[in-house]
Amino acid sequence: MEKIALIINSLSSGGGERVVATLSQGFAKHYDVTVIIFNSKSVDYEFGGKLVDIDCIEKKSLIGKCYNLLKRSYKLKKLFNKEKFDHVFGFMESANYPAILASKKTIASLHIDVNFLGKIDQLLIRSFYPMAKCVAPVSDDIATALKKQVKLNNVTRIYNPVPFQELDELSSAPFKHTRKFIIAVGRLTYQKHFDLMINAFAKSSAQHDCDLIILGDGELREALEAQIASLNMQDKILLPGRLKNPFVYMKNAEFMALSSRAEGFPMVLIEALSLSCPVVSVDCPTGPREIVQDGVNGLLIEAGREDILTESIDKLFYDQNLRQHLSDNAQGSVKHLSVENICKEWITLSKKL
Repeated sequence: MEKIALIINSLSSGGGERVVATLSQGFAKHYDVTVIIFNSKSVDYEFGGKLVDIDCIEKKSLIGKCYNLLKRSYKLKKLFNKEKFDHVFGFMESANYPAILASKKTIASLHIDVNFLGKIDQLLIRSFYPMAKCVAPVSDDIATALKKQVKLNNVTRIYNPVPFQELDELSSAPFKHTRKFIIAVGRLTYQKHFDLMINAFAKSSAQHDCDLIILGDGELREALEAQIASLNMQDKILLPGRLKNPFVYMKNAEFMALSSRAEGFPMVLIEALSLSCPVVSVDCPTGPREIVQDGVNGLLIEAGREDILTESIDKLFYDQNLRQHLSDNAQGSVKHLSVENICKEWITLSKKL
C-alpha cells in the first residue's frame, strides 16, 4: 500500500486544518496515511490514518522561527527517511518550508494570496517554493500570482475538498434561534474585515427583522464587541465564539455573508453552498469569484464597500424569490469538490511529476 504524509502545523480550528483532516480521511480509504503535526495540544478535527507529533511548537521571535525551521526540517527528514513515503503533501507556510527542505517529493499547498503575506513570508516563498516538487495553490488567482509575480513554473491549482455527507449529518443537529438570522464564520482577525460587516449590517433595514451571528474567535474580539456596543446592537449582532458545529447555523440561516480583505479559497462559502445556504460575498483576492456565480448561487459584490454590502444584505433578505433561486442552485455549484475527486487530483499530480 502506498504511503502518504500530510504535514501541517496543527489540527486546531481553521480552514486549512479542516482541509487536511478531510483529505486524510479520504486518502485513508486507499492509502497508508500519516498526518504529521508540530503541536498536538489542540486537535479539533477527526482525521484518517495515524497522527505523529514531532513536537516543535511555534516560536514568536525571528531567531526562534529560524531555529524552528531547521529543527522541524531535521525531524521531518529523519521521519521521511524512516517511513519512505511515496507522496509528501505540505499545507500552509509553517509546514511547507521545513517539508520542502526535508524532501524533494514535497508538494506544497498555498492557502492565501501571496500579496497578503508579510515581507518575510514572501521572501521565503521566493526562496523555498522553487525547490518543491510542485506548488498547489487552492485557487486560480493564487496560481496566476505565483506564476507572474514569483516567477514559479512548478504550479498546479488544486481546490479544497468538501465532505458533503459529514456536513449534511452535522447540519441536521437540533437547533433553535428565536429570530431569523444571517451567518458569518471566520477568525476574528484583520483579514476577515468583520468591522465592515458589523457597520454594514447596523445600517441595513434587515437588522430590524433579523440577527447577525458571527461565529469564530480571535484577537479582535474585544474591539468588535466594543464596536457592537457603540452601535447599541448587542441584542442583534451576536458573537457566540468558535463552535465545533457551525454547519447547523449555515443550514438554518437566511444566507451567509463574507467580508474578507483577502482569502485563499474560502471553505465557509463552499460549506454554506453545499447546505443550500446562499451567500453574499465580497470579490476580494482570492477565491470568492471562483466559487460565487453572481445571481446564480449568490451575490458577488465589490470588496471594501460598506454601502454595497448594506444594499446586498437588504436585497437578499427581503427578496424571497431571489433567495430561493440562489438556494436551489447552491448545492449543484460545488458538487465537483467532493473529497473523492480532490484526493484523485492530489495523487495524479504527485505521480505525473
